[in-house]
Amino acid sequence: MHLVLQEPEIEGVSILYSVERLVAHVKTQYQEAIVADTSAYGRILFLDGLVQSAEADEALYHEALVHPSLVLHGRPRRVLVGGTGEGAALREILRHRSVETIVSVDLDAEVVALCKEHLPTWHAGSLDDPRVELRTEDIFDTLRQAAPGSFDVIVLDVTDPTDEGPSAALFSTRFFELVLRALADDGVCVLQAGELDPLDLKLARTVRSTLQAVFPHVRFAHGFVPSFHCLWGFALMSRRPLEAEPPDLAARIAALGELQWYTPVSHRAAMELPPILRRRIEQPGAVITGDGELLSYTTGPRGQGD
Repeated sequence: MHLVLQEPEIEGVSILYSVERLVAHVKTQYQEAIVADTSAYGRILFLDGLVQSAEADEALYHEALVHPSLVLHGRPRRVLVGGTGEGAALREILRHRSVETIVSVDLDAEVVALCKEHLPTWHAGSLDDPRVELRTEDIFDTLRQAAPGSFDVIVLDVTDPTDEGPSAALFSTRFFELVLRALADDGVCVLQAGELDPLDLKLARTVRSTLQAVFPHVRFAHGFVPSFHCLWGFALMSRRPLEAEPPDLAARIAALGELQWYTPVSHRAAMELPPILRRRIEQPGAVITGDGELLSYTTGPRGQGD
Protein backbone atom coordinates (compact mmCIF):
# COMPACT_ATOMS: atom_id res chain seq x y z
CA MET A 1 0.00 0.00 0.00
CA HIS A 2 1.36 3.43 -0.94
CA LEU A 3 0.83 6.00 1.79
CA VAL A 4 1.54 9.74 1.71
CA LEU A 5 1.46 12.04 4.73
CA GLN A 6 0.80 15.71 4.07
CA GLU A 7 2.20 18.36 6.40
CA PRO A 8 0.86 21.93 6.13
CA GLU A 9 3.74 24.38 5.96
CA ILE A 10 2.58 27.96 5.34
CA GLU A 11 -0.39 29.33 3.44
CA GLY A 12 -0.39 27.77 -0.02
CA VAL A 13 2.44 25.32 0.75
CA SER A 14 2.34 21.72 1.97
CA ILE A 15 5.01 19.02 2.18
CA LEU A 16 4.24 15.44 1.10
CA TYR A 17 6.08 12.52 2.70
CA SER A 18 6.16 9.17 0.95
CA VAL A 19 5.78 6.54 3.67
CA GLU A 20 7.41 3.15 3.30
CA ARG A 21 5.99 1.78 6.55
CA LEU A 22 3.61 3.02 9.20
CA VAL A 23 5.35 1.95 12.42
CA ALA A 24 2.89 3.23 15.03
CA HIS A 25 -0.17 5.46 15.24
CA VAL A 26 -1.80 6.53 18.50
CA LYS A 27 -4.26 9.21 19.50
CA THR A 28 -3.67 10.14 23.11
CA GLN A 29 -5.68 12.39 25.41
CA TYR A 30 -3.57 15.30 24.21
CA GLN A 31 -2.41 14.73 20.63
CA GLU A 32 -2.08 12.40 17.67
CA ALA A 33 1.30 10.70 17.25
CA ILE A 34 2.59 8.85 14.21
CA VAL A 35 5.92 7.08 13.78
CA ALA A 36 6.60 6.32 10.11
CA ASP A 37 9.52 5.19 7.97
CA THR A 38 9.90 7.56 5.01
CA SER A 39 11.99 7.32 1.90
CA ALA A 40 13.42 10.83 2.33
CA TYR A 41 14.32 11.28 6.00
CA GLY A 42 14.17 7.79 7.46
CA ARG A 43 12.02 7.31 10.54
CA ILE A 44 9.97 10.38 11.52
CA LEU A 45 7.88 11.27 14.54
CA PHE A 46 4.80 13.33 13.63
CA LEU A 47 2.74 15.07 16.32
CA ASP A 48 -0.63 16.45 15.25
CA GLY A 49 0.43 16.16 11.62
CA LEU A 50 3.70 18.10 12.01
CA VAL A 51 7.22 16.70 11.87
CA GLN A 52 8.62 16.60 15.39
CA SER A 53 11.97 15.05 14.48
CA ALA A 54 13.47 12.88 11.76
CA GLU A 55 16.12 10.19 11.90
CA ALA A 56 18.21 11.87 9.20
CA ASP A 57 18.72 15.19 10.99
CA GLU A 58 17.32 15.13 14.53
CA ALA A 59 20.85 15.68 15.88
CA LEU A 60 20.97 19.07 14.14
CA TYR A 61 17.88 20.19 16.04
CA HIS A 62 18.70 18.67 19.43
CA GLU A 63 22.34 19.79 19.46
CA ALA A 64 21.27 23.34 18.56
CA LEU A 65 18.59 23.27 21.25
CA VAL A 66 20.75 21.94 24.08
CA HIS A 67 24.42 22.75 23.75
CA PRO A 68 24.64 26.55 23.38
CA SER A 69 22.77 27.15 26.65
CA LEU A 70 24.68 24.54 28.67
CA VAL A 71 28.03 25.55 27.16
CA LEU A 72 27.42 29.22 27.91
CA HIS A 73 26.49 28.39 31.49
CA GLY A 74 29.78 26.54 31.89
CA ARG A 75 29.06 24.09 34.73
CA PRO A 76 25.35 23.23 34.90
CA ARG A 77 24.49 20.73 37.64
CA ARG A 78 20.69 20.86 37.88
CA VAL A 79 18.64 20.81 34.67
CA LEU A 80 14.90 20.92 34.04
CA VAL A 81 13.51 19.68 30.74
CA GLY A 82 10.00 20.62 29.66
CA GLY A 83 8.96 18.09 27.01
CA THR A 84 10.63 14.68 27.46
CA GLY A 85 9.37 13.50 24.07
CA GLU A 86 11.87 11.35 22.22
CA GLY A 87 14.53 11.62 24.96
CA ALA A 88 17.01 13.11 22.48
CA ALA A 89 17.42 16.34 24.45
CA LEU A 90 18.27 14.20 27.49
CA ARG A 91 20.86 12.34 25.41
CA GLU A 92 22.61 15.60 24.60
CA ILE A 93 22.35 17.09 28.10
CA LEU A 94 24.01 13.99 29.56
CA ARG A 95 27.12 14.70 27.48
CA HIS A 96 27.88 17.52 29.94
CA ARG A 97 29.92 15.94 32.72
CA SER A 98 28.95 18.53 35.31
CA VAL A 99 25.25 17.56 35.13
CA GLU A 100 24.17 15.75 38.30
CA THR A 101 20.37 15.69 38.04
CA ILE A 102 17.78 16.18 35.30
CA VAL A 103 14.08 16.54 36.02
CA SER A 104 12.30 15.77 32.75
CA VAL A 105 8.59 16.52 32.50
CA ASP A 106 6.03 15.53 29.90
CA LEU A 107 2.26 15.69 30.06
CA ASP A 108 1.82 12.81 27.61
CA ALA A 109 3.21 9.53 28.96
CA GLU A 110 1.86 7.63 25.95
CA VAL A 111 4.05 9.58 23.53
CA VAL A 112 7.12 9.11 25.74
CA ALA A 113 6.44 5.34 25.85
CA LEU A 114 5.94 5.31 22.07
CA CYS A 115 9.28 7.03 21.56
CA LYS A 116 11.07 4.76 24.01
CA GLU A 117 9.88 1.72 22.05
CA HIS A 118 10.22 2.92 18.47
CA LEU A 119 12.95 5.62 18.55
CA PRO A 120 15.86 3.93 20.38
CA THR A 121 18.59 5.89 18.60
CA TRP A 122 16.94 9.15 19.67
CA HIS A 123 17.05 8.51 23.41
CA ALA A 124 20.09 6.15 23.36
CA GLY A 125 19.21 4.86 26.83
CA SER A 126 18.93 8.32 28.38
CA LEU A 127 15.37 7.66 29.57
CA ASP A 128 16.79 5.03 31.94
CA ASP A 129 19.83 6.99 33.11
CA PRO A 130 19.96 7.21 36.95
CA ARG A 131 20.58 10.96 36.78
CA VAL A 132 17.20 11.44 35.06
CA GLU A 133 13.94 11.76 36.97
CA LEU A 134 10.99 11.29 34.59
CA ARG A 135 7.72 12.92 35.60
CA THR A 136 4.31 12.79 33.97
CA GLU A 137 2.71 16.05 35.02
CA ASP A 138 1.89 19.58 33.96
CA ILE A 139 5.12 21.59 33.94
CA PHE A 140 3.14 24.47 35.48
CA ASP A 141 2.85 22.28 38.59
CA THR A 142 6.56 21.37 38.41
CA LEU A 143 7.55 25.03 38.39
CA ARG A 144 5.06 26.07 41.09
CA GLN A 145 6.44 23.39 43.43
CA ALA A 146 10.10 24.16 42.68
CA ALA A 147 12.03 26.32 45.12
CA PRO A 148 13.32 29.62 43.71
CA GLY A 149 16.61 29.16 41.88
CA SER A 150 16.24 25.37 41.64
CA PHE A 151 17.76 24.92 38.19
CA ASP A 152 20.94 26.03 36.47
CA VAL A 153 19.50 25.37 33.00
CA ILE A 154 15.90 24.98 31.86
CA VAL A 155 15.33 23.43 28.42
CA LEU A 156 11.83 23.97 27.01
CA ASP A 157 11.38 21.55 24.12
CA VAL A 158 7.62 21.98 23.95
CA THR A 159 5.51 21.52 20.84
CA ASP A 160 4.27 24.41 18.73
CA PRO A 161 1.26 26.23 20.25
CA THR A 162 -1.52 24.97 17.97
CA ASP A 163 -5.21 24.73 18.88
CA GLU A 164 -5.05 20.92 19.09
CA GLY A 165 -1.72 20.67 20.93
CA PRO A 166 -1.02 20.69 24.68
CA SER A 167 1.47 23.59 24.72
CA ALA A 168 -0.47 26.78 23.98
CA ALA A 169 -0.47 27.97 27.60
CA LEU A 170 3.32 27.62 27.76
CA PHE A 171 3.87 30.68 25.55
CA SER A 172 2.66 33.32 28.00
CA THR A 173 4.11 35.70 30.58
CA ARG A 174 2.22 33.75 33.25
CA PHE A 175 4.28 30.67 32.43
CA PHE A 176 7.60 32.43 31.87
CA GLU A 177 7.35 34.19 35.24
CA LEU A 178 7.37 30.75 36.86
CA VAL A 179 10.35 29.76 34.71
CA LEU A 180 12.29 32.85 35.80
CA ARG A 181 11.51 32.14 39.46
CA ALA A 182 12.89 28.58 39.16
CA LEU A 183 16.04 29.70 37.36
CA ALA A 184 19.26 30.24 39.33
CA ASP A 185 20.81 33.71 39.37
CA ASP A 186 23.44 32.60 36.83
CA GLY A 187 21.05 30.24 35.05
CA VAL A 188 20.13 30.00 31.37
CA CYS A 189 16.82 28.98 29.84
CA VAL A 190 16.38 27.92 26.22
CA LEU A 191 13.07 27.67 24.39
CA GLN A 192 12.45 26.17 20.97
CA ALA A 193 10.90 29.26 19.46
CA GLY A 194 9.52 28.05 16.16
CA GLU A 195 10.10 28.81 12.52
CA LEU A 196 12.12 31.83 11.40
CA ASP A 197 10.69 32.66 7.99
CA PRO A 198 11.68 36.19 6.84
CA LEU A 199 8.25 36.52 5.22
CA ASP A 200 6.38 35.32 8.33
CA LEU A 201 7.81 36.46 11.67
CA LYS A 202 4.63 37.41 13.50
CA LEU A 203 4.83 34.38 15.79
CA ALA A 204 8.56 34.82 16.41
CA ARG A 205 8.10 38.51 17.27
CA THR A 206 5.28 37.61 19.62
CA VAL A 207 7.44 35.04 21.40
CA ARG A 208 10.35 37.49 21.62
CA SER A 209 8.22 40.35 22.97
CA THR A 210 6.56 38.06 25.50
CA LEU A 211 9.93 36.81 26.73
CA GLN A 212 11.29 40.35 26.98
CA ALA A 213 8.37 41.28 29.23
CA VAL A 214 9.68 38.75 31.78
CA PHE A 215 13.41 38.09 31.35
CA PRO A 216 16.11 40.75 31.78
CA HIS A 217 18.09 39.32 28.86
CA VAL A 218 16.78 37.58 25.71
CA ARG A 219 18.60 36.66 22.52
CA PHE A 220 17.66 34.47 19.57
CA ALA A 221 19.85 31.77 18.05
CA HIS A 222 19.03 29.79 14.93
CA GLY A 223 19.80 26.67 12.94
CA PHE A 224 18.63 25.05 9.74
CA VAL A 225 16.75 21.75 10.06
CA PRO A 226 16.23 20.11 6.63
CA SER A 227 13.22 18.04 7.66
CA PHE A 228 11.56 21.24 8.96
CA HIS A 229 12.31 22.95 5.59
CA CYS A 230 13.26 26.20 7.31
CA LEU A 231 15.47 28.01 9.76
CA TRP A 232 14.46 27.27 13.32
CA GLY A 233 14.62 29.65 16.26
CA PHE A 234 15.97 29.03 19.76
CA ALA A 235 15.46 31.73 22.38
CA LEU A 236 18.03 32.01 25.19
CA MET A 237 16.97 33.84 28.34
CA SER A 238 18.81 34.75 31.54
CA ARG A 239 18.93 37.10 34.51
CA ARG A 240 22.47 38.19 33.67
CA PRO A 241 23.98 39.14 30.30
CA LEU A 242 25.15 36.10 28.33
CA GLU A 243 28.69 36.04 27.01
CA ALA A 244 28.03 34.68 23.53
CA GLU A 245 31.58 33.42 23.06
CA PRO A 246 33.54 32.57 26.21
CA PRO A 247 37.36 32.47 25.81
CA ASP A 248 37.47 28.68 26.32
CA LEU A 249 34.57 27.95 23.96
CA ALA A 250 36.53 25.38 21.91
CA ALA A 251 37.60 23.48 25.03
CA ARG A 252 34.05 23.39 26.41
CA ILE A 253 32.75 21.96 23.13
CA ALA A 254 35.60 19.47 22.74
CA ALA A 255 34.71 18.00 26.15
CA LEU A 256 31.32 16.91 24.78
CA GLY A 257 32.78 14.24 22.53
CA GLU A 258 31.91 13.55 18.90
CA LEU A 259 28.95 15.61 17.71
CA GLN A 260 27.04 15.84 14.43
CA TRP A 261 26.58 19.60 14.13
CA TYR A 262 27.83 21.62 17.09
CA THR A 263 31.33 23.09 16.73
CA PRO A 264 32.84 26.47 17.70
CA VAL A 265 32.10 27.72 14.18
CA SER A 266 28.47 26.57 14.20
CA HIS A 267 28.06 28.04 17.69
CA ARG A 268 29.18 31.47 16.46
CA ALA A 269 26.95 31.23 13.39
CA ALA A 270 23.94 30.14 15.44
CA MET A 271 24.30 33.02 17.87
CA GLU A 272 24.30 35.70 15.16
CA LEU A 273 21.04 36.22 13.29
CA PRO A 274 21.25 37.23 9.62
CA PRO A 275 20.52 40.97 9.30
CA ILE A 276 17.20 40.41 7.50
CA LEU A 277 15.95 38.30 10.40
CA ARG A 278 17.40 40.50 13.12
CA ARG A 279 15.79 43.67 11.73
CA ARG A 280 12.39 42.08 11.31
CA ILE A 281 12.28 40.04 14.51
CA GLU A 282 13.21 43.08 16.58
CA GLN A 283 10.03 44.85 15.53
CA PRO A 284 7.53 44.96 18.44
CA GLY A 285 5.20 41.98 18.73
CA ALA A 286 2.22 41.11 20.89
CA VAL A 287 2.84 40.32 24.57
CA ILE A 288 0.85 37.28 25.66
CA THR A 289 -0.30 37.39 29.26
CA GLY A 290 -2.94 34.66 29.39
CA ASP A 291 -3.36 31.00 28.54
CA GLY A 292 -3.17 30.46 24.79
CA GLU A 293 -3.96 34.03 23.73
CA LEU A 294 -1.07 33.61 21.30
CA LEU A 295 -3.38 31.65 19.03
CA SER A 296 -5.37 34.75 18.18
CA TYR A 297 -2.30 36.15 16.41
CA THR A 298 -1.78 33.19 14.05
CA THR A 299 -3.92 31.59 11.41
CA GLY A 300 -2.17 28.27 10.81
CA PRO A 301 -0.03 25.58 12.39
CA ARG A 302 3.12 27.70 12.18
CA GLY A 303 1.54 31.10 11.58
CA GLN A 304 0.61 32.84 8.35
CA GLY A 305 0.87 36.40 7.23
CA ASP A 306 3.06 39.16 8.59
